[in-house]
Amino acid sequence: MKDLATFSQNYSGIIGAVFAICVALISLYNYISIKRAEERGRRYDRYHQLLANLNANSNGDAPFVDRQVAVVYEMRNFPEYYPVSVRIIEKSISRWKYLYELSLSPVAIVSHTQPNTLYLEAKITLEYIKRKQSDSPYGLIAPEDR
Repeated sequence: MKDLATFSQNYSGIIGAVFAICVALISLYNYISIKRAEERGRRYDRYHQLLANLNANSNGDAPFVDRQVAVVYEMRNFPEYYPVSVRIIEKSISRWKYLYELSLSPVAIVSHTQPNTLYLEAKITLEYIKRKQSDSPYGLIAPEDR
């Protein structure tokens, strides 16, 4: 018991510093955990806002193609949602392909000078997501994805 008292007297400064550092590290860990949870919540909200924008414009009626193209492109930035993004794009791509082919026809309802690019962007994004899911070491980005 005397050895413990002597030890604590001799090393009280070091013990105090180690204890303070441990408390600081625990506080830092808690702070980072809270910030990560908040960021996950913001990303969740942002992703679902993107999905809402994919389906309708700001007035809630007919979709705008340019906004949809941007939304499909932005789906690349949410790797935690890649599986559902693939399902959503694959479900919609046949309809978008039909609209794209309509926009290219000589008697197009949509402007012939500006083809519907949503289908093309969806194909590119789908390929990108599948490639990212399958392999691709971190930091290695194919030139067509830049």
